[in-house]
Amino acid sequence: MKHTHYIRQSTLFCLYRNYMYDFGKYLTGRRVLEVGPNKGRLFEKYYPQTKSYFLLEPNRHFEKDYLKLQKKHPNLRYEITGFEAFSAPGTFDTIIMMAVIAHIRMDSQKIFEKIDSLLNQGGFLLVETNNTKRNLEVMDLCDRNYKRIEAKPSYNGPMRWLKIDYRDVLVYGKR
Repeated sequence: MKHTHYIRQSTLFCLYRNYMYDFGKYLTGRRVLEVGPNKGRLFEKYYPQTKSYFLLEPNRHFEKDYLKLQKKHPNLRYEITGFEAFSAPGTFDTIIMMAVIAHIRMDSQKIFEKIDSLLNQGGFLLVETNNTKRNLEVMDLCDRNYKRIEAKPSYNGPMRWLKIDYRDVLVYGKR
């Protein structure tokens, strides 16, 4: 699949998911970290409702999008680095990881430990993942250590029926 086709497809899926699901109850009034935000579509939708919003993106390609967003939202904070190397300025009330766990170059236990160290007690983890072995291992760790609050298919209707994608959106609460 050509990269431009993938980006277009990914953008359409993100727009669909962001339209279908209301994540506001997990973001309103909270300190939010979004890992792998792509062009920052969730940020644009929810930023005004949050206490603070931090974008963590490993792909320098998207920095130009964040610079545009910063012109509209001067308080936007972002860092161009991988999750593996990220040194947080603090902890967060909500962490968003939409379709990024498969791209993190750490073993499952280390991914979970890093998430756990960044997430405040009583905080929320919003994660979208496909059902690969490593992703399922991370989700298993989340299931054992956090309370699963919601689980929904990312894409319904024709996209699921045509078997284009099998991703799920999971929401966890840290006890």
